[in-house]
Amino acid sequence: MTELEDRLRQLVLAHGPSGHEDEVRELISTMIADSADEIVVDKLGNLLALQRGDADGPKVMLDAHTDEISLIVKYIDQRGTIWLARQAGMLDKLLPGQHVTILTRKGHVPGIIGCKSGHLMTEEDRTRVTPVNQLWADVGADSCEEAEALGVQIGDLMTYRKSFNYLNKHRYVCATGLDDRLGCLVLIEALRALQKDHHDANVHAVFSAQEEVGCRGTQAAAYRINPDFALVLDTGFAEDPATNPRETRLKIGAGPVIRAWEQRYTVPRHVYDHMISVAERIGVPYQREIVISGGTDAQMIHLTKEGIPTGELIVARRYSHSPVELASMKDVENTTKLTVELVKTIYTSFTSQLERRIK
Repeated sequence: MTELEDRLRQLVLAHGPSGHEDEVRELISTMIADSADEIVVDKLGNLLALQRGDADGPKVMLDAHTDEISLIVKYIDQRGTIWLARQAGMLDKLLPGQHVTILTRKGHVPGIIGCKSGHLMTEEDRTRVTPVNQLWADVGADSCEEAEALGVQIGDLMTYRKSFNYLNKHRYVCATGLDDRLGCLVLIEALRALQKDHHDANVHAVFSAQEEVGCRGTQAAAYRINPDFALVLDTGFAEDPATNPRETRLKIGAGPVIRAWEQRYTVPRHVYDHMISVAERIGVPYQREIVISGGTDAQMIHLTKEGIPTGELIVARRYSHSPVELASMKDVENTTKLTVELVKTIYTSFTSQLERRIK
């Protein structure tokens, strides 16, 4: 296992549901300690790191979210059954029979999402999708008091049980929570690389909270920083045997994705073209994309204060929002290279062209 793979493994195995990103945040803070001049945690749980450039250099915000999809404990009945609500992103059809981890104040409590025994299912049971409000978690408790003794309380969050594996001799990594631990890894590696090379920009790295529940953390972070330029590092959905080219044309292993448009944000043409030109100049393979569903922190960043020009750089992965997301480490390396080079090209002369007086 390479150092890069080991860092991703650590990031993936840490728990970070929206609003409870503590494990991930603490881990990242140790990983960037040597490559940041300042590190703070703000009131919403964003981890903010500053790497200084020239005193008069532009402020560049690099954003990757730390949270992951999750469920929440809605109530516990007298049998000790834990009933659920969706906190962020989990898909009803993938939940029955899954292992989960409940994050309690007493520690991690393992559980499973129950399902009706196969031998007792009707034909309708076998084919219908059970909605999350009819699903439950089983922690092996026989009463409400026993579940509470384990530490489970209303409002506790739960994630899929963590896993990290390789396919095809380390060519691909298959893990829970690659969205957006891949983006976090790219940002960590970019900070490490930029520390060794002079650049004009004052880099504000934002490991944001609560993206999966509405891009909340980054909104506060962007307001606080008010950068001249921002770049969001996230993941996107790649093709698989169940998709067709009209849904997605992204391929894992084919290079970073430069996004032109998403549902709530159009990347400014000059920003998009600049990202393309930098990728072509340094010889990094890239893919172009628009998406008609979903979105990233860019949709909030670009509306902050007077407006912030924001680019989106995406790592493709298969099986979005499932416990077996699949991606290529080669894409991580190339996305990092492109991120570093983009930061080095954000001079004052570039940002001064973004806003100009005509008369």
